[in-house]
This record gives sequence, structure tokens and C-alpha cells, in this order.
Amino acid sequence: MNYSPFLLWSLGIGILVSNAHIGVFAADAYVLRPLDETIEHLGLQQFFADIPELELAKTSLNQRCEKACHILSTVLPSEVQFPGSDAYTSNKRSYWAEQQAALSPRCFVAVTQPLSVSISVAVFRKTHCPFSVRSGGHSDVPGASNIENGVTIDLRFIRDIVVSDDKRTTSVGAGAIWGEVYMKLDPMDLTVLGGRLSAIGIGGLTLGGGLSFFSGKEGFACDNVVNYQASYSLPSQRFHDNINIPSIKQVIMADARLENVNQTSHPDLYRALRGGGNNFGIVTRFDLDTYPQGEMWSTVRSYRLDAKELLMEGLVIFNEHAADDPDLSVITSFVYVEGQWACGLICQYAHPVPDPELLRFSFESLTNTTPIQETTRISRLANLTGGLTSNNPPSGYRDQYTTKTYKNSIELQKRIVEIVILETDKIRGKLSNLDGFVSAVNFQGITSPMISKFSKRGGNILGIDLHEGPLLLVLFNFAWASAADDHLIIPASESILSQSNTIAAELGLLNDFIYMNYAGPNQSPFASYGRENLQELRRVQAKYDPDLVFEDLQPGGFKLNAEV
Repeated sequence: MNYSPFLLWSLGIGILVSNAHIGVFAADAYVLRPLDETIEHLGLQQFFADIPELELAKTSLNQRCEKACHILSTVLPSEVQFPGSDAYTSNKRSYWAEQQAALSPRCFVAVTQPLSVSISVAVFRKTHCPFSVRSGGHSDVPGASNIENGVTIDLRFIRDIVVSDDKRTTSVGAGAIWGEVYMKLDPMDLTVLGGRLSAIGIGGLTLGGGLSFFSGKEGFACDNVVNYQASYSLPSQRFHDNINIPSIKQVIMADARLENVNQTSHPDLYRALRGGGNNFGIVTRFDLDTYPQGEMWSTVRSYRLDAKELLMEGLVIFNEHAADDPDLSVITSFVYVEGQWACGLICQYAHPVPDPELLRFSFESLTNTTPIQETTRISRLANLTGGLTSNNPPSGYRDQYTTKTYKNSIELQKRIVEIVILETDKIRGKLSNLDGFVSAVNFQGITSPMISKFSKRGGNILGIDLHEGPLLLVLFNFAWASAADDHLIIPASESILSQSNTIAAELGLLNDFIYMNYAGPNQSPFASYGRENLQELRRVQAKYDPDLVFEDLQPGGFKLNAEV
């Protein structure tokens, strides 16, 4: 039996769409360009001359989105994929979670440059056609990066990776995946803070916060974005004239302009984008802090379930002492797979040094326990994340993530694992299809060294203060094969979370934070950031997207106005 692939389930984080950044001309005011002016500026007015605005608004959703697809296929003929085509079918099948793959847009727009995104947004506004945006497509939240009967913008052809001359910044297209970035940087002995599986997309992970192997040293991925880059000066020619626009233009505004967003240019928007999800615009490039990095040491160790308390104790010790060596990353996992329970330890160290001292100290009680399986190696980051991806459960299954953050505790971990085992045992005999069934709970720290980096460049919007750490981030996860079992899995997932929260409250161990990239469809990550931060996000939204283009026309993902 091979346990280790499923112990890696917690690393499949890159979720949500890659649109969440916008720009502004002045720090105090942003004046949106009128829609008709935008349409004219883009040379699109001819496509709407035959249908008055009010008449268009009264047509059905299918009619509006069919018109949007028709216009886009005329303006961007090589970028639009219609149902029945091989490209459309392949696109649908490429999503990680079946809930996303099951959705059927009227068309995909596989954009090749930021300008195509601008055109698409303008057309969607004019036709009142709902849309979604895809980066890596690794979300399990229905509608986050695909849409039923709307239009999906696919960013995967915007994937340039450019290292600055001074090697301090790497500019990455929002359609790239982290494995491509690492393959570019590894030969240069460089790295960025990114996903822990090579197949994860850039956009969703970064916009939702973004845990990394290097978070102990530099914070979340969002804390290491220097700039969300774009240009708002557009040519006046029509875009079907095959204009070649450089791919350095990045953040698409609600009025289809392109802008740069950073701490100097637009500090309020820049802060909102550091954990604000897809509520502000569409990011097409991220400029990332870049750091020296050579070979790393990694181990994935599987144990029988009777070692569970040793793992729990070790993680609590590690979280408390993480400042002693912020180069070490640790996750523990408790998994039901292939008819058995197992537990595991997943560690990465930023140096080619086996079993670093902090790991030995933290998990000393585990020393005499022999793993039933172990994969340990020294390698580059691209190989390491590629290996984890190849062993990760495959795409094509249904998935349900939920999450909560608690104070660091051995007792709480024990109680949570007991709940997960009990609820899993209740339902597994009732499932109509056991193929690929996995139940897992994973624990990792949000440590004090991580939190200390959240204040970089004016701070992120996540609402975690240094005095709260170390915290225990918990990911609950189910994977299953058939929609016929949704009525069993989803209530079980909700029950596990509810019971865990109740026990944590009784023990005085609750923390508000909900990590967006692990959140379930019915959770409210923005409310967990705190009332003041939620109000700040809404102010930024009102300033830059007063018409709620990225709230209403782009309904998928976590929305500010849905939060209480």
C-alpha cells in the first residue's frame, strides 16, 4: 500500500481565479471611463450598433453570452473556443476538481495577451454576460475559475517568466504554473515564494495569501509581490488588426484599462490585493521578490496511525520554536486512503542538510518509530515540487476543502482527528463509489516568524497580529468519485468543522482567521480578517469598481458583499 501520495493532499493549494488587482490614477480618486467611451476606444462600437442598450439588457443570459462569444471570436479569432471543439473539450477536462470541470461556459477565451483580457471585460460589461477567470484551475470551489453558461477567460497562455537584470525580481505571467517558474530559476540558484506543487497556478495561490516552503522566512506569497504591473495607455487602433502588445501589461481594471499597482502608486489597492481574492480586477502579471536558493532537503514519511500523538506533540513543539530555524517547513497529515488510516510527516528544509536540528528536537519522541514508507532526497525546488505533484491524487475527482485556524495545541489535534475518523467511518460504508475516496486532515503552523513578515510594504489584509502566534492551520479534505455521494460527503465535512470549532471554543483555542485558499464554498474568509479590514476592502472596491463588475458579473469565488 502506498500512503505517501495522499499525505501530500494538503499541498494542493493553488486555488481561486487569478483576477484580483486593479489600478488607479490618483491616491484619493479614481474616475472610471464611461463604458461607451471604452467600447469606442477599443474599436468595438460596430458590434453593438444593431442592438440598443435596453433591448440587449432584456435578452436572456444565453443570448447575451452568445453575443459576447460571437464578438470575441470576431475580434480575437484564434483565442475563442466553442463547445464541440477539441480545444473546448480539453479545457474543460483540465480542471483539477470535477465540480469545476462539470461547468460548461458558452465559450472559453484563451487569451494570449493582457489586451485580450481588456477587450473581454469591455464586451462582458456591454453584453451583461457573466464571466469567470482561470489561472491554474486548481480550485474546488464551484464557479471560482469556471462558469455555467457564461464565459471563462483562460489566462494560461500568458505565462512569460522574466528575471530582472539585478536578479532581485521575477515577473511572472498569471497563466504560468509554479513548476515552470522554478525550472526557470533553479539553474540561476534563485527562487520565489510560491506553491508547493508544481502544477498549481500563480494567480489563485498568490491572491488568496499563498503558503510556501519559505513562508517561515519571508511570509506568505502575497507578502512578496513587489508590483502588480500594467499600463493604462491603449492604442486607438482596432484590436483585430493584429496589434502586438507587449505582455508586460498586467492589471485589468473594471473599465478595461491596464495599470501598475504597488505600494507607491496605489497603496490602498496594493494592500487589498494581498489576500483580497478576485474582487478588484484581473491580474495578468506578478512581479515577485526573488531570493538566492540552491539545493534543498525533503522528506515524506508515512507511519501507522498509532504514531499520531507523537506527530501532534512534535508539531506543537516545532510551531513554538520555529524562530530557531525559519528555513524548516513542517506539515503533519492524518489520512484515510485505500481502506486504511495512516499518518505522515512532510518536511522541507531550504538547505541540503539531512534531518536539521530543529526537526530532530521537535520530533525527538518519534525517533524510535520506523516509518512504513519514506521518501527522502536532496534536490532542486522544481524536482521537489514535481515529485510531490506526481504523487498527489490526480485530477478528475470531486473535492471538498474546509479550514479553520486555532491556537497551538496537542489536545485539540487529538480531538479533531478523533472527529474526522468517526465521521469518515460513518459515511464510507454508504458511498456508492469508493474509487479514489480520501478523507484527510492536515495540520501546519502559522508561526510567529511568518506573521512577522505580514507587515512588509504596508502590510497584507489578512488580519493576523504577531501576538496571536503561533497558530495551527487545519485543512479538512474529502475526495470522492461520484456526485451521487455529495449528500453524504458535504454534510460530513460541515459536521467535522462544526464539531472542531465547538471543541476549540470550549478549550479557549479558537482563532478567527480562515485561509481563503483552503476555505469551503460556504465559509467567509473576508469576515475572518476582522471588521475593520472587511470595511477597508469594501472601501477599496467602491473606489475602483463602483459598478461591481468583479462582484456581480464575475460571481465565482469569495465575494466581499456576501460576507456578513
